[in-house]
Formats: sequence, structure tokens, C-alpha cells
Amino acid sequence: MKNSDSASITQAAAQQNRALPLFLLLLCLCWLFGSVSANSIDDRARFQQAWEAASKGDRQTFDTLGQGLEGYLLYPYLQYEDFRSRRARAEPAEMAAFLEQHADWAFTPALRGSWLRTLGALGRWPALIEYADGTLDTRTACYLARARIAEGATDGLVSDVQALWAVGKSQPDTCDPAFTWLRQQDGITPGLAWERIRLAMESGNARLTLYLERFVPANERIWVKRWQDLNRTRYRDLDKTRNWPDQPIPRMIVASSLQALAGREPDEALRQFRRLVSHFSWEPAQRGAIQREIALQAAVALSDDALEALAAVPIASQDGQLLEWWVRAAMARQQWALVAEVIGRMPPEIAHDGRWRYWRAVAFRELGEAQAARAQFEELSTQASYYGFLAADELGLPYTICPIEPPSDADAVNVLKARPDFARSLELRAAGLGSWALNEWNGATRRLDKEELRTAAALAWEEAWYDQVIFALGNSGDLRLYEWRFPVLWKQAVEQEASRQQLDQSWVLGVMRSESALAEKARSSAGALGLMQLTPATARQLSRRHGLTYSGHGQLQQAEPNIRFGTTFMRDLLDRFDQNPVLVAGAYNAGPEAVERWLRTRPKGDIAAWVETIPYYETRDYIPRVLAFTAIYDWRLGEPVKRVSSRMPGFGSGNMGPMQTAPVVCLASG
Repeated sequence: MKNSDSASITQAAAQQNRALPLFLLLLCLCWLFGSVSANSIDDRARFQQAWEAASKGDRQTFDTLGQGLEGYLLYPYLQYEDFRSRRARAEPAEMAAFLEQHADWAFTPALRGSWLRTLGALGRWPALIEYADGTLDTRTACYLARARIAEGATDGLVSDVQALWAVGKSQPDTCDPAFTWLRQQDGITPGLAWERIRLAMESGNARLTLYLERFVPANERIWVKRWQDLNRTRYRDLDKTRNWPDQPIPRMIVASSLQALAGREPDEALRQFRRLVSHFSWEPAQRGAIQREIALQAAVALSDDALEALAAVPIASQDGQLLEWWVRAAMARQQWALVAEVIGRMPPEIAHDGRWRYWRAVAFRELGEAQAARAQFEELSTQASYYGFLAADELGLPYTICPIEPPSDADAVNVLKARPDFARSLELRAAGLGSWALNEWNGATRRLDKEELRTAAALAWEEAWYDQVIFALGNSGDLRLYEWRFPVLWKQAVEQEASRQQLDQSWVLGVMRSESALAEKARSSAGALGLMQLTPATARQLSRRHGLTYSGHGQLQQAEPNIRFGTTFMRDLLDRFDQNPVLVAGAYNAGPEAVERWLRTRPKGDIAAWVETIPYYETRDYIPRVLAFTAIYDWRLGEPVKRVSSRMPGFGSGNMGPMQTAPVVCLASG
């Protein structure tokens, strides 16, 4: 296909006084680059070809295509590839100058790290000492320690190497020379050895202690053996520790063992603590840490003795996480006076969250304090959030959704677009280097204030980069820009697949928005892909069960097939979980087996309270987010806004029946 450069060639050829030199030049370039002349390939296309050549190890093509691109915005990325490939040969001063010149470019941290490690591997100690500053990864830090030893710059080095040694895992082999030096300096003291043994045991690396026991005095090695024995029985043999002497090492072992046992069997940990507490004279902070961990795990498990264990934790050891689970444990027992009391003891930044304001209002209601409950519900009901919507439902009030118009400052957007960091992010995206584009964008937005973040959202909207619109607005606090925060995308596909599966399209959009922030190419750390974050394994199962065509993970990063698979999965979950959207959302996020386990083990009273006691924090937040987003998408689609509580049937209630709807108003506080 011809481009503007081709048209200009045609025009130039018509000018006889310049036609011949241009023609000869094109012939030469054609011979150099192939059948398509270099002059007909714009800078971006040549950059893409050079980048692809580098990925294939085709150095000759990479070098050839890079010539003449020195003025192109992304040319430093080609320099990065060049330096990366020849970092072992590059002059240190040249590399350091390049890194300094491009300090805020996305490639710099990785290039700097790999270069410093290469200097270490090559034993180029003076250069490593000169240029290794700031935060270093473990391998580089060990190389730097070796460099300082080799160059005699060992002042303060013992403590640095001790910090590298005293970790709960095996360190890279590159650290061995530094650790050998540390032993020669008598830097591995018994106390340091016990600290590393503790870290190893608490990290689940008991095998490492088989090596570490050589560093403790011979008469203390029996305690390493006893700790290993406890670990092998998963700490179920703590009864025998009642015969141990009340000394620092046994006290440490028992304290750590109790906390480890709490994570597996909090009831047994509590029983053992009650038997051992009179035998071991732990320091107050250590004792408080033991009690906190046992009580926290008992609360998460909703154990029968959880409330008693929580009440016994010293105030100095109570933190926000413990107080939140104390409230949940009290809710599960319907002890509403305790719910109100503990929420009242939370730090203000936690207690003021809509979650705890809502549950405090519920506690007041259950305690018969109607006026206090109503005041709390009314105040909260003006928020367009899950808890705000539930508060409005409680009083039969309308939902408050007060949109503000998106900013329209084109000049500010253009200024931001021209900034080097944003300009290269957008150019990388246009060149198809999505990951690098995102890295540059994230680095750029971290340097913005709230007003600038709003402009960044406008720029991302202009570029149809919708997930970055959403993230920028979330960071700026502009939550009322609903048109941008909740765009209606892929409407035809959503309508078609929702209709096929007899689903509410607002709910489908709510799941999509929660799962991927509407990023079509999204990929999670767990390998979930696309708008509705399906794993290839789930897609294959759906394909076999429903006869869907599945051609590989790339298909899941295309909107239409992803929506087809996602809505099919939602339909399956609805049929499995008695048409209950709350349970479906939980299963979509955490897996059906997890929800079935929670149904067996968590009290099934009010379903909103059941959601609040889910042990997975991600799912505990995910379900409310989906429900709130679904209500907002009702409004965005111009449909009657169904009350959030209407989508929350009780357990085993079957179909939800007719949905109640909420009028929508706009108040100044919305």
C-alpha cells in the first residue's frame, strides 16, 4: 500500500531537474534494504523491523535498519538493545553516560542491573565499585561486596555482608566468596546464625537449617534438631515443649512454632498457648505477637474461641487488621454491641471507610438505636458505592449518582502529549510494543500531581487507552467522571452474548470492568487473559462442555471470543449456584470450590454479612465491586437501576424474583 512518502516520490520524479539523483538514490537504497526501498518505509516501520531483527538475533539487519533513525523518538530503544547485547564489551563510562542520560526511561533499571551483574561476573571490580549505587538486587550486592574485598575497600563491609547472609532462603552462588570472607572475619556470630535459622523456619525453608546448624555452638545444636522435629510434625507436638527450660532459644522456638501452628490450626495453637504461657516468660512484645497471630487466625477461621482470644490480645499488639477481623468475628456471632464497640476503637482512617460506617449503622439498627442507625445510613447513602447503595436500600432512598463532565482542556492534553515521557509511551504503543508503552506510561504518571493525572486520563481517553483512563482517574480521586470510568465498550458483543446466556448485560459489563478495567489484552500474574480474565484451562473446559471453538490463548485476548467464553462461564456458575449473583461473583474470582467450602464453613445468615467474612481479601472486595459497578452500568445504559440488595438473594432462595429499582438523583455531595 502506498503512503505519503510514495506520493512524494512520484511528484519528485516529475521534476526533471531532480528526478535522476532521486531515482539513483532509491535504487541504491533498494539494493541495500531489499525490494522495498528504505525511503518508502517510515521511521516507525523501520524501527519495528529493527526491533524484530534484534529479537531474532539478526545483528546485521538490526545495525543496517538503525542507521538514519538517530532523530526518531524511539531511537534510544535501539541503543538500549545495542548496549544490552554488548554490555560485556561496552566501555563503562559510555554505558554509564547512556544510563544517566536516560535515567527516567523504562528500560534503564533493567539495563543498569544486567550491566552491573555483567561487570561483576567479569570481575571488573573498579568499574563496579564506581557505578554500583542505590538499591541493588542480591546478586549485584554480592558482586559489589566481592569487589570491595578485592580492592581493599572493606570499611563497614561486615555489616553489609551480614545483612546479605541473614535471610530465610539460600542465596545465589555469587554470594559464596563474600560469605567465606565474612566467616574469616568472625562475622557469623551465634546470634546471627539463630536469626537466620528463625527466618528460614518461618519462611518454610527447614532444609536450610541443616546447613545453618554448623554456625551455632555445639551445645546449642540440639535445639535446631528439636525445632526441625517440631516442623516435621507440623507443630502438633508442642506439648513436649513444657519440659523445655525457660531460656531465650527455647522461648524463641516455641513462640515461632505457635505462630506457625496458628496459620494451620488456630484452635490447637490457642490450646497450646494456654498451656505454655505460664511456663515461658516471653517479653511483653513477643507474647503480644503470639497472641495477635493466634487471635487473628482464629478470627479468620471464625473459631468458637475467637472472640475470647481477640479480647485477650494486649492493646499494644492490636492493629487495624486485627480490629477488622474482630468485627467480622463478632458479626458472625451477631454480637452487635461488640461490633459497634470495636469499630469505635478503629483508627479514624479505617473507621471512616464506607465498609465500617455501614456495619456500624447495621449494629445500631440491630441494637434498637433507630435514630443513630438512620443518621449513619442517610449520610452514607449519598455515596455511589456498594455500601452507599446498600445504605440507600436500607432506607428506600434513591441512589445518588452525580456525574461531572470530562475535562476538555485540549491545550493541556497537547502539552502532556508532547512531554518526552508521554510521547515515547504513545509512540511505543503505536509501534506495537505494548508492554514497554505501559511501563513508560506508568513511570510518567507517577510523576504527576492530581490535576495532571486528570489531564493524563483525558489523553488516554483520546488514545482509546481505556484501562489507563480508569487508573489515572482512580489515582486522581476523580470518581464522578462516570463516562470515562465506566465506558460502554463492545456493546454489540455484550448484548449478543448476554442475550444468548440470558444474563443482564449490566452485570456482564460490571464483571468485565472489575476483571480487567476493560483492557482487551490484559494478562494477570496467574495467566488469566482478556476482558473477562479467562484462563486457557477454563476456556478449554468450556470449549469441550459447550462446543465452543477454542484456538489458543491468543483468542482470549480478542474481545468477542473472550466475552463469549466469559458469559458462558457466568451462565454455568449461575446454574451451579442456584441463580445467586453473589455466589457467582465469588466463584468467578476465587473458584467454585472455594465458594462451596465457604458455604460449608461460614455462618449463612445475612448474605452481605457472609460476604464480609470471606477469608480471601480479594474476593471480599471483588463481590461488592461487581455489584456496585453493575448498578452504575444500569444507569450508564439508560436502564432502570436495580437495587444492589435485589441482586443479593438469601441462601438457597432460588431465582431472585422481580427486581426492585432505585430512582437516581444528583446531590451536591454525590
